[in-house]
Amino acid sequence: MRISAIPQSIRNVKRTTEIISVLSKYGLAGWLNRLPLDQLGLDFIKGVLRAPDGQVLAGRSREARIRLVLTELGPVFIKLGQILSTRPDLIGVALADEFKQLQSNVPADAPQVVRRTVEEELGQPIDELFQSFDDVPLASASIGQVHRATLLSGEAVVVKVQHDGITAKVREDTEVLAALAHLAERIPDLAQYRPVEIVAEFQRALRRELDFGREERNLLHFAGRFADNPQVLIPKAHSDLCTPRVLTMDHVEGIPVALPDRLAAEKYDLAEVARTGAEIYLQMIFADGYYHADPHPGNIMVLPGNVIGLLDFGMVGRIDERLREDIEEMLIDISQRDSQHLATIITRIGQTPDNLDEGALANELADFVAHFGTQDLSHFD
Repeated sequence: MRISAIPQSIRNVKRTTEIISVLSKYGLAGWLNRLPLDQLGLDFIKGVLRAPDGQVLAGRSREARIRLVLTELGPVFIKLGQILSTRPDLIGVALADEFKQLQSNVPADAPQVVRRTVEEELGQPIDELFQSFDDVPLASASIGQVHRATLLSGEAVVVKVQHDGITAKVREDTEVLAALAHLAERIPDLAQYRPVEIVAEFQRALRRELDFGREERNLLHFAGRFADNPQVLIPKAHSDLCTPRVLTMDHVEGIPVALPDRLAAEKYDLAEVARTGAEIYLQMIFADGYYHADPHPGNIMVLPGNVIGLLDFGMVGRIDERLREDIEEMLIDISQRDSQHLATIITRIGQTPDNLDEGALANELADFVAHFGTQDLSHFD
């Protein structure tokens, strides 16, 4: 999108105003003052910018304020934070750690709304589809909410139901995000984070995640791939009770991997859990080239016997053969401490700035490999 097209992209001035108002409240809208808003035809933004709320800011770190902004702005922004919580390489460790607190519930749809969605999607009254259906959700996340249910056959399942109106909400908020990202690209210290690319990838990921039919297919694929591994549990999808907005699957009950103290207290073997988790991802990446791409702590459960249960297959990634070979080469380079060749591969497969100092990169990698290559696993978190 050209900068000259930005005013046309901000079609929903009301939502844009809400977002900028919340940014201002938490002292995070100052960067907008550095833009020629008059020249860009965005005069209305000036009227929204205001002094931060001192009471809100008191004692809060910048990272905490960003998290609060995402929370206040709702499901789409919470989802963005959840995704970025797994990317400390992109946003820094402090902010990624703060975003991990965004794994909590978001407001659920009312029971009558949920029942209407299920019945419209599946074409029958709920009482004819399920022996029981719990109106109180187990959890409510950014895209949908999950309800316990029992099939007519007696099997315990969960039913994931898309939030009412979420498709329009995603479209509205991601359009505003894209416009703000283009504005941020005009500011050098923000442009280095490539906000336009981040938002574009986020838009693609959300569009895919809004199709529960895609998640059903992913569940079937991964269940097949790990069918012979008793240490991995992928929920079984019940395809006759699945549509693009409703997903029915076996109920998986365990302890989130994010609670190591509880796991230790209940005598789970944390080393075995870590080993199994690593083996799962090594298989997905190097053997299959197809992997679970949303591994935040709420999506990884530990079950009796140190079994790993994976949840939420709405986001998956693919790695082609060439990239797999490059990753293998990088691992070999790290083991052999060949920082020069490691730098060559990284610059070939990565998105590097025009002013990249390749010599400085090689030196940084040499320090990295020398530091971590001499430590045993007990030093890693």
